[in-house]
Amino acid sequence: MNTRTNCLILTILVGLLLMTGCGQEGEKVFAEIGDHKVTQQEFDESFPIWTFRFTSAQDEFDGKRAHLDSLINTWLLIDAAYEMGLDQSEELARVVVLNEDKFLLDALYQKYVLSKAVPTESELIDHYNHMEFRIRAAHILVDNLDTAQMLMGRLEQGESFEKLAFDYSIDPSAQQRKGDLGYFTWGAMVEEFQQAAFALEPGEVSTPVKTQFGFHIIKLIDRVPNAQRPDLESTRDELTAEVTKQKQGRLGMEYIEQLREKYTIRIDTVTCRYVMNKREQMYPPMVLKTLPKNDFDTEALDRDEKELVLASWEGGQLTLMEYLTQIREMSPQQRPDFDNYDGLAETIFALKSRDILIIEAHRESIDTSPEFLRKLKLFRELNMADLMKSDSIPRPEPPDDETIRRYYDEHLDEFTTPAKVHIYEILLSDELQAQKLKNEIRSLAAFKEKATELTERPGRRTTKGDMEYIEETWFPEIFKAAWETPIGAIGGPVASFSKHSIFYVVDRLDAQLKDYLGQKRLIYEKLAAERSEAALLQWFEERREVTPVKVYEDRLWGTVDEKTYAEMDTTQN
Repeated sequence: MNTRTNCLILTILVGLLLMTGCGQEGEKVFAEIGDHKVTQQEFDESFPIWTFRFTSAQDEFDGKRAHLDSLINTWLLIDAAYEMGLDQSEELARVVVLNEDKFLLDALYQKYVLSKAVPTESELIDHYNHMEFRIRAAHILVDNLDTAQMLMGRLEQGESFEKLAFDYSIDPSAQQRKGDLGYFTWGAMVEEFQQAAFALEPGEVSTPVKTQFGFHIIKLIDRVPNAQRPDLESTRDELTAEVTKQKQGRLGMEYIEQLREKYTIRIDTVTCRYVMNKREQMYPPMVLKTLPKNDFDTEALDRDEKELVLASWEGGQLTLMEYLTQIREMSPQQRPDFDNYDGLAETIFALKSRDILIIEAHRESIDTSPEFLRKLKLFRELNMADLMKSDSIPRPEPPDDETIRRYYDEHLDEFTTPAKVHIYEILLSDELQAQKLKNEIRSLAAFKEKATELTERPGRRTTKGDMEYIEETWFPEIFKAAWETPIGAIGGPVASFSKHSIFYVVDRLDAQLKDYLGQKRLIYEKLAAERSEAALLQWFEERREVTPVKVYEDRLWGTVDEKTYAEMDTTQN
């Protein structure tokens, strides 16, 4: 209960704002807090069960019951906030206004992407069938079709794919991997890329493939059966999530393309030519050749020049000064030249896409839709709960020096650095071999050499068996034996998970009590947080006495599939 209450508002805020629909009449109610009803939809969408791993039906119910308590506490705070008039707070009004556009975009996204992204059964099966193989592919990524076609010609003439990838690919990993992407399964790449890659035969090279990243030339290196593919039913939930995510991405891109056509960016070529001419007047030809054509010193512009319109679209425009200010966040390579009108239009659409989406949301009357109004109201109420929790619940007295000192004296173990021992280790399956090595090795250098060759502990051959400083809680048996072994001596063998460890002791550090003054602030913060937590829990208890709360545990139990856990137990047995 403590940890849940500590992050109460944040957890509920994040969860509830992900709600995607309005409640249906007759829907199950899990709890009633005053006039508010916590429906199954509100509960489910603020408690995504796939993020949890439960071990039993009771464990799942307990987790859901704890979450329901968090929801109840949130609505107790909201109810009290209304009583105190926090819904009229100027601070609250400012927060809501600042976030209104976010909810417009959320509702627009829900209408055109999320609502259409639920996968069909045939889509799930198609995705699953594509997972039959893993492929290994390489690619050359460039930013334009002309370069891609030029490279295709050179490949056809027999030039090395790997060398061309090293020389031309704009993929950041190309310099190290020469275009090699390693092995991957269906779903790991964007749709256009994977469609082309999986259609190839080993050794075959694709024609240029356009994605959101640029133009790819793909070479299939290998195709092998996917031995890790589970059966369809056992992976259905993960498969559904993956296909949904892919559909969301694809639908999102398609919607943006529709907006790109609807809100055509019109570049004012007169302004562009004016900028280019001004550059020529300001600098000598030799200096001008060294300056990029995609930027301009804003200090050299007067007020009227700064207000020149560089681009316009239906419902908006962008001035020269606004553009020059915003491209400062882009790398020089990403900025188009002022005489590259298509590149400017592409860049400006990307810079102003959020504004364009907001214009579209208003034109679609999203700001009057029930979904938008519901989410905005919920956001307002959750912020009221946050204000109530942080500003209106009486705060307990902070802990005094005597209390802090007493806590320190009574919890010395908490402030003690545990004993440590630095060892090099060789871990072997064969106990006799371990004992033989212990008897033969005479120096740390020899121990390191054998550890590099033989140790079976994952990742330790590259460190020559160096385990660094270990604590008793990490490797109890090894630590105990190493602590009793003299520095510079070899100890063991010690049984460790059916294997046998010998070790060279390099150093030993005794347990050390941390200084009180250095821990005083940490103790203060811990005790203050515990007191605040206790005060909040007491407030919830008192509030339940004046606000009617009713919980329907039988309905909550009805959401637990006990049969699933019974089948799990049978499988394990």
